[in-house]
Amino acid sequence: MTDTAPETVLMRKLAAGRSLGAAARVTPARAFGQAAAKAGQELYGLPVSVGAATELRASLADLPERLPDRALLVLVAGPGGGMGVMALSPEVLAGLIEVQTTGALGKGDVAPRRPTRTDAALAQRFIAEVLDRFGAALAGDPASVWAGGFAYGSFLEDARPIALILEETGYRFLTATLALGAEGAREGQILLALPAEGRGSPPAPAPEAEGERSAAAADWADRIEDRVMGAEAVLDAVLGRLTLPLSDLMALQPGAVLHLPRAQVVSVRLEAEGRRAVATGRLGQWQGHLALRLNGPSEDGPAPGGAALGTAEALSRLGSAAAPKPETGASADRAPAAP
Repeated sequence: MTDTAPETVLMRKLAAGRSLGAAARVTPARAFGQAAAKAGQELYGLPVSVGAATELRASLADLPERLPDRALLVLVAGPGGGMGVMALSPEVLAGLIEVQTTGALGKGDVAPRRPTRTDAALAQRFIAEVLDRFGAALAGDPASVWAGGFAYGSFLEDARPIALILEETGYRFLTATLALGAEGAREGQILLALPAEGRGSPPAPAPEAEGERSAAAADWADRIEDRVMGAEAVLDAVLGRLTLPLSDLMALQPGAVLHLPRAQVVSVRLEAEGRRAVATGRLGQWQGHLALRLNGPSEDGPAPGGAALGTAEALSRLGSAAAPKPETGASADRAPAAP
């Protein structure tokens, strides 16, 4: 074995890998041509090979210039009311008609003529099959948003109504050259013009990607919960409220005595910001300190966003409750105050 043999073997393997990678990446234009070739073979036993396949983005005004002369024109309808046009050159149309009527391709050149509704009826099955195979070939590909879901619509006698029927937007023009017959005896073109952006559904994510997304969402939810539950929440323990004339309120001095009913002194109401009721309790002592024994939800109901906190453990998650403190306020004539 020569010194160059290992290098030659390695180069062949690399070249084979590149060939497989290139074959796996099928462009929409190539997929369109292959769909036409398979449709001809499956429906009529007509050998079809694909030559050049191109994709071009242009405006609706450019479409008439791209159509083959005397082509069969058909409207195609897609998702969300999107519409496009498929065109079969006279050579392709004649081949489809010949294999259906005589069982074989005719010899000689195709005589130029204007396509009719009868021609469209004979080509309808082929066009529908091409569109189905084209959409299936791009399933799971981002291009399926604009390329998938189209079906045969109606026959157009000429190109003049196209500007009135189709939406004024950008389009993708897919063109494929087809060689019909075992030896490619007849060559023609097919063209498909579809809205560039499309209105189809995006492809579903791969299972692995979906799993990763779910894990990321769960992690995000855990981190948000940790932040929220760790945030400080201030609660006010309110012994009670009373109403005073504004003059009495203005006359309050240190040492002044405010008389509250005994029931108010014993009963305590826990409030969050904005006087939102959280829970009720009874005032007492524990180890020489003022203490609050929780009874349950406030009579006014829990604070918005969750159930009332009825245990000391639940309150510890919201933050330490403040010791009972005085509250004062005033209105035009009378003002509430609480010790």
